[in-house]
Amino acid sequence: MIPFIHHWFQKPYSSTKVAMTVLLLLLGFILGNVPASWVFTKHHLFDLYEASRFLGFERLFLLEMLPFFGVLFVFLIAARWIHKVPFMDWISQRQVPSINRALFSFLFWGIFLVMSVGIQGVLNPDALHWNYQPARFFTSLGWLICLLPFQVLAEELLFRSYILQGLTARLKNPWIAVIISGVMFGAMHLGNPEVMESGYALLGVYALLGIFLALITCLDGGIELAFGFHFANNFFSGILLTSKDQALQLPALYSSDSGSFDAFSLILLVLGIAAFFLIALRRYKWRLSMLHQNIP
Repeated sequence: MIPFIHHWFQKPYSSTKVAMTVLLLLLGFILGNVPASWVFTKHHLFDLYEASRFLGFERLFLLEMLPFFGVLFVFLIAARWIHKVPFMDWISQRQVPSINRALFSFLFWGIFLVMSVGIQGVLNPDALHWNYQPARFFTSLGWLICLLPFQVLAEELLFRSYILQGLTARLKNPWIAVIISGVMFGAMHLGNPEVMESGYALLGVYALLGIFLALITCLDGGIELAFGFHFANNFFSGILLTSKDQALQLPALYSSDSGSFDAFSLILLVLGIAAFFLIALRRYKWRLSMLHQNIP
């Protein structure tokens, strides 16, 4: 069995085919953004908070998801007609994706986020405002359950699969590939409104998450754990707490005047991912030496 991060050592990944795939991915993402750009221009909308109030969560959320559908469509085309490899090569080294792994990481990180919001609510209750609106909340919940997995899958395929495998093949060093892919994931969030509000230091937090997700992908031989973790992060963050500076404007349970990421939030995040890593390390019997096995 070829280790997950070493699939690019096979012949189907020539420079020409990779360049074609990257160009198509950019095209799919750009075309997916055209409807949102047209709507924003037509109605003179300048930020997501204003757009959410004007369009409503459902319309805005659908517009935000379209670029990721474009990326997924390109990946399907690239696997079938450009690289001519099984699509599963970009999901897992296992014959069947592990639903249990995705469910474990989703539940673990979801519970952690609920506890984190609870802790912050106890320590600083004035910062959170009860925002529960049953009709809007359950409507948005349905939209998130139906569409958010596609956004998460698109990002995982790009950063924890295609880019991570490609960097490993080019650099012959999985550790450097993990770091670079994580930094690229962080840089992708450069235009997010919460970064504009909290400062560019927040990109370091996104990069840290990206490095962590790349590392567990390498050790586990697939994107299932990273997918579940990433989905839980976006899903629970969306339904628990909202603020004007978030990329996804959701009718969450709580609202805050600002979604700024402080030192206490960083400490909780580091403790959370450390706990996840240690539990997964024992649960799945990882060894760090696995990163260097069978490098051609």
